[in-house]
Amino acid sequence: MKKWMLYLTLFVVAGLIAVALVSKKSLEVSNAGSSQSINATFSANTDQLPSSQAKPDTASVPGKSLSENEKFEAELISKLRATYGARIQELNIQASLIKVKYYLINQNALNGAEQFIRIIRAAFPQHAASILSIVEKLEVYNDWLEDNQAMLADLSMAAQKGAVWQKRRELFGDDAVIIWSEEHAELSQKKTKMQNVIHKLDQSYDMSIDEKLYQLQIAISENQEGSVQGAMLNKGMLSQAFLNFDSVQQTLKQLPAEERQLEINDIRRQLGFDEDQIVSLQEKDEVRDARWENGLAYMSERSELVASMSEAELPEALSSLREKYFKHEAYTIQKEEESDFWRFKRPRKYGKN
Repeated sequence: MKKWMLYLTLFVVAGLIAVALVSKKSLEVSNAGSSQSINATFSANTDQLPSSQAKPDTASVPGKSLSENEKFEAELISKLRATYGARIQELNIQASLIKVKYYLINQNALNGAEQFIRIIRAAFPQHAASILSIVEKLEVYNDWLEDNQAMLADLSMAAQKGAVWQKRRELFGDDAVIIWSEEHAELSQKKTKMQNVIHKLDQSYDMSIDEKLYQLQIAISENQEGSVQGAMLNKGMLSQAFLNFDSVQQTLKQLPAEERQLEINDIRRQLGFDEDQIVSLQEKDEVRDARWENGLAYMSERSELVASMSEAELPEALSSLREKYFKHEAYTIQKEEESDFWRFKRPRKYGKN
């Protein structure tokens, strides 16, 4: 697979996960697969959980009349055991119970935290200490994420991931790997999906550029559960990767220069660039176009010299030719050629190089 294709996949996926990591809601428990389904079960059943204001039809304990709050807690304990009991020994499942705490605090802002401790101890007495410790650390972790959103946003995706994992390990030690173990599975699944989409678009020569952009945006939206713009993706890197698609370059190559630039501008516009940025980027494209035109003219004349001049005469003639076309860059071009690097023999990537 092409390196750029893998790079785009990693960038998009890692970028989506890293952006999600700076959201408190999405980072309460960052798991996929089975743990995600359990979390979803709890979320989906939130309305079915007993309300502190509800009056569930719960059997009374012989000899004692339960208060409404005791009935509420008894029903919730029963539901938690049924939902989580089979896997409560797993640290990522224990971590997911932070949602239960948030649910209780939402129900009862003053006493919800104490109620959570009481319910967890009653529901899972053997694992209560571990659950409460993990949940407490997750709250510290979430507060850190919220307090450091601006700092994280200024970092590269790789640096964001490194900072986040450093904090996770600081709080959880080696258990961090277990708590977020299924994050890797989620990344792998998204990576595979994006690889398939990218490969398809790279080779879809019969598909219009607009359709390719649409398909890419749909794939990104599905993998991040949000819009392209909403994910705060690096549109510059994304546009560069899109312009690297072989099918896109083949289409651009066939267009007249003016139409080609309009198409490139439209690609950038659809990927989120504003008009001022588009104008600025077009100016850079025009500089690149002029450089390529100059370079290709040099290569053509160089070939004629190599074919027509003797070996003794050639070095001086080539030196003069480089000065003619590249002026102060002539020495750089010479060194590149001596190392067998030919910048104007590389594939031309419109809007990119």
